[in-house]
Amino acid sequence: MWRLIIAFCLLITTTSCGQANDAGYQLVYVQDGDSAVLCCDKGKKFTVRLLDIDAPERHQPYAEDSKATLKQLLQGESLVLRGAKRDRYGRRLAIIEVNGESINDKMVESGAAWVWKYSKSKRMRALQQAAKESGEGLWALPEAQRQDPWEWRQSHPRK
Repeated sequence: MWRLIIAFCLLITTTSCGQANDAGYQLVYVQDGDSAVLCCDKGKKFTVRLLDIDAPERHQPYAEDSKATLKQLLQGESLVLRGAKRDRYGRRLAIIEVNGESINDKMVESGAAWVWKYSKSKRMRALQQAAKESGEGLWALPEAQRQDPWEWRQSHPRK
């Protein structure tokens, strides 16, 4: 019950600034390699979770590199969001675009994130396979240091 109340409160406080075209957002800060806090001209901050990707968790190898990659891709840019659904934490699930290019794709393509295990995107899976074959980003780590984030979270539950 408390989770439902908290999720509802988050939903109310994280509206998307009322912009009709979902363009013109700016980065406030990057939380990790698959989520960021954005703002618009009205000054209301909200969290976006990048759709269809999963980045290394805070204490996993490559987590800081993943976070830095996302920051580099978003910093100082005018951001466009595609998608309006929310996750169970009230974060907006979206594709973030810069100059018409998907940042979600770039994160996978550069090896800074995995394709989310439930994604149905064949394009994203192909980008991941190419990154893996060429040893990009986290795929350059020794195999023993690469663990899917969803498996890592299962073996390291939050307290």
